[in-house]
Amino acid sequence: MIHRLISTSTLFFLLSPLASAQAPEPEQETLWGHSAHGASYDQGPRQKPWRMEGIGSTPFPITSTNPEVQEWFDQAITLMHGFWWYEAERSLRWCLKLDPECAMAYWALSIATGQGGGERSGEFLQEAVDRIDTVTERERAFIRMSEAFQAVREAEDSDKAQAEAMVLFDRLLMDYPDDVEAKALYWLNGSRAYGLQAGLVRYGMEAVLDDILELDPDHVGALHYRVHNWDGKEGHYAVNSCMQLPEIAPACGHLLHMPGHVLSGIGLWHEAAIAMDRATRVEKAYMSERLIMPEDNWDYAHNLNYLSYIQEQLGMVDQALLGGEQLLKAPAFRENPMFASLTKVPTMRALLKFERWEELLDDERIGWDPENPLDQIYSKLCRLQALIGLERLEEAEDLLDELRSSGKQESADSEIPPFIFQGIEDSLKGIEAQLLIAQGSNLEGLALLTEAAAHQEENWHNDPPEAAHFLYNVLGDTYLELGAPKLAAECYEKTLETVFHDGFAVAGLVVAYHQLGETEKAREARAKLGVIWSDAQPNRWLAAANATGIRVAPHLEAPLEQRNYKKEVLDVVGPSLWVPGFVPELIATNAEGEEVSLADYTGQNVLLVFYLGDECVHCIEQLGIAEERLEGLEALDAVVLAVSKDTVDEIAAQQEDFGLTLLSDVEFENARRFHSFDDFEEIELHSTFLITKDGRLHWSTIGGEPFTDFDYIENELKRMNRTAEVKVATTR
Repeated sequence: MIHRLISTSTLFFLLSPLASAQAPEPEQETLWGHSAHGASYDQGPRQKPWRMEGIGSTPFPITSTNPEVQEWFDQAITLMHGFWWYEAERSLRWCLKLDPECAMAYWALSIATGQGGGERSGEFLQEAVDRIDTVTERERAFIRMSEAFQAVREAEDSDKAQAEAMVLFDRLLMDYPDDVEAKALYWLNGSRAYGLQAGLVRYGMEAVLDDILELDPDHVGALHYRVHNWDGKEGHYAVNSCMQLPEIAPACGHLLHMPGHVLSGIGLWHEAAIAMDRATRVEKAYMSERLIMPEDNWDYAHNLNYLSYIQEQLGMVDQALLGGEQLLKAPAFRENPMFASLTKVPTMRALLKFERWEELLDDERIGWDPENPLDQIYSKLCRLQALIGLERLEEAEDLLDELRSSGKQESADSEIPPFIFQGIEDSLKGIEAQLLIAQGSNLEGLALLTEAAAHQEENWHNDPPEAAHFLYNVLGDTYLELGAPKLAAECYEKTLETVFHDGFAVAGLVVAYHQLGETEKAREARAKLGVIWSDAQPNRWLAAANATGIRVAPHLEAPLEQRNYKKEVLDVVGPSLWVPGFVPELIATNAEGEEVSLADYTGQNVLLVFYLGDECVHCIEQLGIAEERLEGLEALDAVVLAVSKDTVDEIAAQQEDFGLTLLSDVEFENARRFHSFDDFEEIELHSTFLITKDGRLHWSTIGGEPFTDFDYIENELKRMNRTAEVKVATTR
């Protein structure tokens, strides 16, 4: 469902940039705070890169007039192999700062910016094509190949165009058989052209990866793509790569994250948790240090969601909920309501899985958005499940009727993708079956639950699932309650065919086989449970298994000897919690010539705006809106500071029109510290920051048009105040 919007499995099909016309040069009056090269440059990072350690190394020789370019280009390629697109773009834009005519930097930018859609990728590729005569024949082959893949999107016969593009790639490999990077990119394109699920393609692609690793055993791209290649039930083929990647690239979050995918897919939950926890810690350290917001770090929410799921599978519910809390406290994802709903999935899933019914009935527990249609559907599903769990069956029946009718209307009226509604229908069917059983209609309920379980199994994904329960477990629990342990055991075994070493199913097997008198099978299940749930918190499934009186030494057959997640020391990797970093120092001068700093406003929220002076019409419009909303902002305990390059005398003249505080930053010293300055083009930028009462960055937007969505700002201020109130209450 929602998680598919950011699924990593969709993000490596990226070498084919979107087709688009080159952006026209903007007129002079629109250049305030914008790139002189067009809108494509207004997005992405705007500050120079730094030399990054712990990401691996993948040399890719190119043509450039500046020798330093090669270093930054190699770093960018390595980052792209780790799907760290944002930082790859930063390095590539620095290449163009050093050599504006570097064709291959434009070519790589077309890849780095291609994963999000839009026009940027095609525009960057066109820049590379325009400079194709300045590079070697090998580099031309890469550019022509990308052109061919771009043409696929415009072709009437896309299959034929795809095949022709792959032929160009085949020729590139034949002409340069020892080119490691060509082989790595071939895997990416082959995955896109054929699909990893198509017959034996993944086995053929494995041969390509073997060729790369024979030439470079530590190639982060090949190791990463091997993990993707076997992400699923055959993950044992990639276990060695899963363990190797963290040693080679300990500072790249996604290269720590993907091993967690594979390890969880084959039921090595402790190792999966270690991998995913390391990934989240590395991401949190990077975000806090570099003042990166969650919405600018595509893997952050996915990391936390996945870690929470793995912790649920280990029975560690409090830890799982802690990850969910971090997503709930993060700034709302303004541009994508579907993504905003994703941030609530971990908390919703854990509360449902561990039957925290009263918390689910508390609307403020998750903070459902009344304006988000998917939030509202999810909130009703949670409430319905909770009402059944609390045996408030009449209320549940009424809510079910409401969901049936409103769901059809929502499906017709909203922008929620149809496949999401299909997932909601599946969940609703499972809950409806449970309601029927709770009402005593066992045969009808069991038939519906069996149908729902089979459909869920057929469409199950581990990326991670948003569903709280694997329905064959629910069916098994129901059969146990009805006194049918044989049927229950069959259901639990069915679960384990899809969700390897699922603790809930294994716990159920202990009980079912014990009741059937199959002692050896019961003991075998209890030994497995001792490993899987070695650190689980008390829950009813574990209690039922313990009540059988079976005591055996923990043991689990696995491709490797697992470490214990709870005992692993991970604090050296990074923080367990994402806490927004402290903002830089702000020291500017007000209209009276007095020095002003953020320390003057400790204990108040700060809305900090960098504008481009009174010559920028759009900036003044932004300040005008802030002035109109000033009373509401002040009621939320916020002060508004607006900083520009204008002199004290100039802002003194402007100040007469504003109640908010204007500040002078003539030399851009503050703008540079707050990243409100483009190091590539050496221009000031529009930017807006929300700063908490204790001086931490809650949210920011830098570059592009001045930010004028003050409804969003007020909503975030309310969330900041709620968080501050909770913090005060917990420290008393």
